[in-house]
Amino acid sequence: MRPLARILLLGLAGTMQSCAGAPLAPPAPLTELAGTTWRVVAINSRPAPTTGDYSMRFDATGVGARFGCNSMSGQYRLVGDQLVVRDLASTLMGCPEPAATFEREGAAVLGQPMRIAFTSNDRMFLTSSAGSISLDPQP
Repeated sequence: MRPLARILLLGLAGTMQSCAGAPLAPPAPLTELAGTTWRVVAINSRPAPTTGDYSMRFDATGVGARFGCNSMSGQYRLVGDQLVVRDLASTLMGCPEPAATFEREGAAVLGQPMRIAFTSNDRMFLTSSAGSISLDPQP
């Protein structure tokens, strides 16, 4: 079973109730993003273009992102379901649309503390006060 699927199942198990109605233990927090790569599916519910590099990757403490044109990177910290990116830097090429809008909106989401959540098919959602990013795992 893939690690993220295992984490998701642990989280779902923690939210279920027993037959007697007593809640089970709280969900196990997500503790590991290192070594994962994700394809950006949408930013603020707008689908990512089918051409171009729309992706995010995580190593032990760093995050890298591409939303169609420039590269972004920074350091991250994951505590429970809260993801915080700091020291976010980007290359500064002028980008045509739609990449320019995706980069501006994606950087805004990453620039605020985010809540991280998963669906049953391992889709990851990063949600902050600036919007949301939907991602699918890449092998």
